[in-house]
Amino acid sequence: MTVEIGEKTREAVPQESRWNVLSRRVISSYRRARPALYGYLGCKVLGVAWLAMQSTGSDKSLATVLGYVWDAQWYLGIAQNGYGQAELVPGYGGGPAGRWQDLAFFPLYPGLVRAVGELLPTGAVGTALLITCVSSFVAAWGIHDLGAALHGRRAGVLLVILWGLLPQAFIQSMAYPEALFTALSAWALYALVTQRLLTASLLAVAAGLTRPLGVAVVAAVVVTAVLTSPRGRRTLAAVLIAPLGLLGYFVWVGICTGRLTGYFDVQRDWNTRVDFGRSVVEAITRVAAGHVSAVEQTSVLIVIAGLVLLWILLGSRPPAAVVVFTVVLVAMAVGVSGFIQIKPRFLLPGFTLLLPAAVFLAKAKPISLVVTLTAMAAVSLTYGAYFVTAGYTP
Repeated sequence: MTVEIGEKTREAVPQESRWNVLSRRVISSYRRARPALYGYLGCKVLGVAWLAMQSTGSDKSLATVLGYVWDAQWYLGIAQNGYGQAELVPGYGGGPAGRWQDLAFFPLYPGLVRAVGELLPTGAVGTALLITCVSSFVAAWGIHDLGAALHGRRAGVLLVILWGLLPQAFIQSMAYPEALFTALSAWALYALVTQRLLTASLLAVAAGLTRPLGVAVVAAVVVTAVLTSPRGRRTLAAVLIAPLGLLGYFVWVGICTGRLTGYFDVQRDWNTRVDFGRSVVEAITRVAAGHVSAVEQTSVLIVIAGLVLLWILLGSRPPAAVVVFTVVLVAMAVGVSGFIQIKPRFLLPGFTLLLPAAVFLAKAKPISLVVTLTAMAAVSLTYGAYFVTAGYTP
């Protein structure tokens, strides 16, 4: 078929559908990320296999270690019964929130567990672990693409492997929402650095329904929109859309509890409040005095390492989106009260802290790379296995 244009003729080329364009982009992205995903698969198989071996020597099965621990029980309870139905935990629930203390746990992850559980015969725990597993690979994919966009494919692959070998990486396999939140964060940051503002804002909505740390993703979207995007409807839409998940959940909690400050009342019921790092300082003091366990000592070292990595990251002048996301996430992890052993869990989505290390290792000699990754694997396996089998609460 030809189309006449004055004296010239040209072939009429049918416009490719958006679905076909998107499919080609996804397939191309997957092919580029495949080495990183294979590397992450190796980290994950090694970690789960080690936990399985360690659990056989205790009175806990692998399913119990991964799916029936502390917060996982709350998420499963919400998935099965909804909010306001869980029994109060002894020692908590004495404040105005009362039976609504499960509102401290955000709804997207248990909502997915419930929805997928209606379709698959895997049971609540099996469904939760499946969602975590899929989310962790989606997160690894997004982490690779962000690292590759900023520093090249080799750095992107190493960034994924470093994230998979963190001491607290065992949480990536548990019935917790951290893997889902990391996936949403990684792709939101990738969307920001590749100038897909509205996509990033929609991912920020989902992140805000997954963890309170979603405020870090929202802040990254808003600041990037204001600083780097032309003023217009798209910028305004991104700024208005990004906080909707977080704010919407706060409003809903307020309605449930009958208090405008309902969510913060629930957090106070859990003895969680902003303490500007006081609990971390107290933990460091206890470690210095030698009055804590090996897990608490390692947790303090992880927090200190996170602060050092943040300082190094800021010195490398990353994009504004990466800076804002990382600073807010670390500030929330360190500046909110809580047991020191849960702080590494809050830092787990902060894969951006590893960017300078990934860039450095991308230029390192093979022997240096092998030694570094082997040492990280040894620490990760030892810490993770002892943590979960000794009954600590991540």
